[in-house]
Amino acid sequence: MHGNTQGLQPSQRKALERTYRRRVPPSKVVSAELARHLAQISNDLRRQVGVLVSRDGVIRNVIVGDAAQLMLPDIGRLRGRAGRFRGLRLVHTHLKGEPLTADDLNDLALLRLDMVTMVEVIQNGQPGRVEAAYLDPSMLAVDDGVSTNGANQSGLPPSNPFLYARARNVQELTLDFESTITALEDEFARVARNTSGATGTERALVIGIQPDDDHFAETLELVRSADVIMAGTSRQRRHRIHPKTVVGRGKLQEIVLEAMRRNAEVAIFDIDLRPAQARAFEDATGLKAIDRTQLILDVFAQRARSGDGKLQVELAQLRYSLPRLTEKDAGLSRLTGGIGGRGPGETVMEIGRRRIRDRIRALEKRVEKLSKQRDLRRQRRRRERTPVLSIIGYTNAGKSTLLNALTNSEIEVADKLFMTLDPTSRRLRFPRQGKVIITDTVGFIADLPEDLVSAFRATLEELADANLLLHVIDAADPRI
Repeated sequence: MHGNTQGLQPSQRKALERTYRRRVPPSKVVSAELARHLAQISNDLRRQVGVLVSRDGVIRNVIVGDAAQLMLPDIGRLRGRAGRFRGLRLVHTHLKGEPLTADDLNDLALLRLDMVTMVEVIQNGQPGRVEAAYLDPSMLAVDDGVSTNGANQSGLPPSNPFLYARARNVQELTLDFESTITALEDEFARVARNTSGATGTERALVIGIQPDDDHFAETLELVRSADVIMAGTSRQRRHRIHPKTVVGRGKLQEIVLEAMRRNAEVAIFDIDLRPAQARAFEDATGLKAIDRTQLILDVFAQRARSGDGKLQVELAQLRYSLPRLTEKDAGLSRLTGGIGGRGPGETVMEIGRRRIRDRIRALEKRVEKLSKQRDLRRQRRRRERTPVLSIIGYTNAGKSTLLNALTNSEIEVADKLFMTLDPTSRRLRFPRQGKVIITDTVGFIADLPEDLVSAFRATLEELADANLLLHVIDAADPRI
């Protein structure tokens, strides 16, 4: 039993425990026997009582609430094939004659339950009206409907994404549960197949929290540069971030429904999240949470070509990951010791953190060595008195394109952010004035993560000895 079980008498506990003996026919939303049993107990306790029923009709959980609401237990994150629901439906009582509440519908959406059903408790503890809700398949997007700037172009979802079945009593509720949920899952699975990307790719819902439109547009460009399939966008301009889940419960429901509608598996935020916030959001929605720093790191990891670049990206990734390492499964709570451990009592998670710290220290030494090597090269340039011109500017402003034009080079360019990570130097000779070294550098971006700035210190040091900084600005940028 779960929930508000304090103060129950032994006879009341036994009545609740007997609930597990009940079975519901696969075609029934709720049986008349189960409805009477729950109504009688609820009337006796003056509390809401509910059960989670599996598709084979077995009672999996019995929950006790208070007079107004029911708090469901943690039933884990949903795993399985695309389009699949939880395989559980909630049947619970209402004591005040109210219909399904916003909390009931939030549970339906956030937990991806098959169905939520309310049984009214009337005089003498008898079951009265019945109301069941489930997701409306017409909410599904028929296509991606995402333009290059991330705006939804397809038809809007219905204002109420739920369908209802209502009856004056259980006997008059004719909805066939088994066929309804089968048809619903088939429709969701069909849309999932039609909108799925290539193997190994994930579809993302981009969530804007910052009130600044330019900031959100930049996040969309980062998503495009990361070669992520952008399934849709959702914005909520908040000046105060929800301390636990970033957005409120109502917005969480909207995000889950939009992710289901567009077959998205990932939520990408335009802000940085605390580790606890990311975990709470993932637990509440079942979506993988990616924040702005992680998105930038992913772009950097894709762009790193040289050994130096990969080294610096790995260092930044490890610094980002260290505070986010958690006990993601029960296996991480095992105690270890002996060879390879720091003695008895160290958890696997602690070992993981120690190994990350060891790797960070090793990488920091290599970055320091890299910095010294580049300093030697700069000293040689100073002795040769060769002037250095460093091209700087915002990412994707055209710095590499300019270098190619000036030096007849073939550096890779594309209309994407951070195509250049490693400094690229070319000599440009003049007929009479001698030669100059032109260096292309990594581009800037607003709120560049501190871990990246630190990891790429050796790269940014190239700017220190430049005789001239050439700031490139994209005149086509509407923000200029």
